[in-house]
Amino acid sequence: MTIAAPRRSTPTAISRRVPAATAALCALLLTAAVLLLYAGRHLTFFYDEWSFVFLRRGGGLSTYLDPHNGHLALFPVVVYKILFAIFGLRHYTPYRVVGIALHLLCATLLYVLVRRRVGPWLALAPVAILLFMGTAWQDLLWPFQISYLASVAGGLGALALAESDVRGRDVFATGLLLWSVVSSGVGIAFLVANAVALIASGQPWRRLWIVAVPAAVYAAWYVGWGSSEPVTSGALLAAPQYVANAAAGAALGIAGLTDASWGPALAIALAALIAIAWRRQGRDGPTPMLLAAGAGALTFWGLAALVRADSPDPTASRYLYVGAVFIFLLAAEAGVGRGLRGTWLALAGILVLGALIGNVGVLRAGERGLRADDASVRASLRIVEIAAPVVSPTFLPSPIDAPVVTAGQYLAAVRDLGSPALRTGELNRAPTPIRMDSDRVLQLAERLTPVLAPPTAITGRRPLITEATVSGRTVAVGLCRRFVPTHTGASLALRVSPGSRLAIHGGRLPMALYARRFGPGFPSVPLATASADRDLLVSFPQDLAPRFPWHVLLVASTPAEVCLT
Repeated sequence: MTIAAPRRSTPTAISRRVPAATAALCALLLTAAVLLLYAGRHLTFFYDEWSFVFLRRGGGLSTYLDPHNGHLALFPVVVYKILFAIFGLRHYTPYRVVGIALHLLCATLLYVLVRRRVGPWLALAPVAILLFMGTAWQDLLWPFQISYLASVAGGLGALALAESDVRGRDVFATGLLLWSVVSSGVGIAFLVANAVALIASGQPWRRLWIVAVPAAVYAAWYVGWGSSEPVTSGALLAAPQYVANAAAGAALGIAGLTDASWGPALAIALAALIAIAWRRQGRDGPTPMLLAAGAGALTFWGLAALVRADSPDPTASRYLYVGAVFIFLLAAEAGVGRGLRGTWLALAGILVLGALIGNVGVLRAGERGLRADDASVRASLRIVEIAAPVVSPTFLPSPIDAPVVTAGQYLAAVRDLGSPALRTGELNRAPTPIRMDSDRVLQLAERLTPVLAPPTAITGRRPLITEATVSGRTVAVGLCRRFVPTHTGASLALRVSPGSRLAIHGGRLPMALYARRFGPGFPSVPLATASADRDLLVSFPQDLAPRFPWHVLLVASTPAEVCLT
């Protein structure tokens, strides 16, 4: 009896089971996931995310339904609360994985819609640009933008289902649109797009419940919890220009460029390309998808113009992603790129490759900027933890990059969820600018404010450790040291442990005192200047980094006695 050898799959058989274009899409998705995971390594919570950390840990309805910057943010709040419970604040990668997964889902759904119009291979071009759209780096690298990404994914999914014959498509489409509107205000644009698509395609009116149910839910939330954004006459008058600028920014972002002067020209060129491609198809009038994508884009940009009229930049990174998605849908419906051959196809390929290279370059720049801000914030947070015994609850450790973070709220969150800050050892090895700034923040957090006191106020003595002198000498006076400078500007370096008081007596102006803790050098601004007739007292509070002493530099021109008390 002979046993037949198992049949091996040939490349031809594999290609029949997995079309080459689908395999290429999977390769693009995998590459984007790896690149974004790598680009966002070592990052942690940033800017608006701290509002979720501080304000969304409760259990009441307001925790879930209170607006964030005017948006209904139910879905991102639920996601963050789940991640808080599982991973706390120590591990940021799971938050990033959720954001990247939603980004890949958006790209896949865009591919489904575009492929139906221009074919599987040409559909890869807009998807590749979206996947690596570095000009929209905030949406790609910042997990907080799951609010926008979920709205885009839900809206695209509903549009794709509306064109399918899947059983129960209306129920699924309603659920996806509901997901879209409870994630962010971007969902309104996709609600409008889906409504226009249904009406323009001549669907029975009873199918409008697909958009009516999510709209009713959003309206109920708005009445109960929403915040009214005042629409001024100035915003109405400025809206057309705002919309034009936003469209130009989206076109610029697709091209991977950052020079705003190119935006209007690119937007006009793109609009002309879509119009020409549309005319070549010889259609009698606009199709449902053309109307839907156009209505969605105008709704998104128009609402932003009305409620964000004071925003200095309608082309901010987080807005470009949504605009690009609608532009890709418009271009695909018009058949842009379909039928290209020879030289024109090669030229189109070069343009797409150039856009990809430009976008990856902008992504790297965005990553570096985000990383620099993140490292500074994490260092400041470690300072708050070090100064926990004495820091004021209202202290702002990083008012520029983390303006909502106060010491009291942060320390409470750390007790509940763990710490995302640099470790003290990591802080001590951080780049010089971060260490120097950390010393500045620590001086403010521990309120190292020198005070003047008469000599009789100095009681008790402890051994004083001198590290170095420059153009001077020291003489022991009991447990104190008398510093005798040999010329103007001589200096004495000291080591002071946390929990000590440094007293300086007998010096005359000019005399200055500088302090550092983690920085490799002393700052340019002195901590204090001394007085001739009163002792100068500087208290260094006991904190949670006792292994790291203060280094103090006394710069003087006349003899002075230095003591630790």
